Amino acid sequence: MNQRDPFTDFQRLSTEADNLAHDLAGFRQELNRVLEQNAELIIENKHLRGRLNELAPSTETEPKPAMLPSRRNLEKLYDSGYHICNMMYGARRENNEPCAFCTNIIYGNNRSHQKK
Repeated sequence: MNQRDPFTDFQRLSTEADNLAHDLAGFRQELNRVLEQNAELIIENKHLRGRLNELAPSTETEPKPAMLPSRRNLEKLYDSGYHICNMMYGARRENNEPCAFCTNIIYGNNRSHQKK
């Protein structure tokens, strides 16, 4: 019967622990890099959205076409940040990003009056 050598087992476990610690340190560095990049992108995105809002022509001055009351209600819900399309109805729109399905429901084929 082969008897295991405790010292050999200890060396093997020690080597595996060292390798694991090295891998963990590398993972920590990569995670920090990704988190920093994410923070930079969030800030850049915020600045770009602000700049887009500055450059976008104001839709407030354009006259809106006459809409049925039901569509105006849907538009209010959509403007409040909620989906009104059948795919995501009632879900919050992430960062108030536009949804093509919702805007199609509100404005139909008349996209010239669509909010930006």
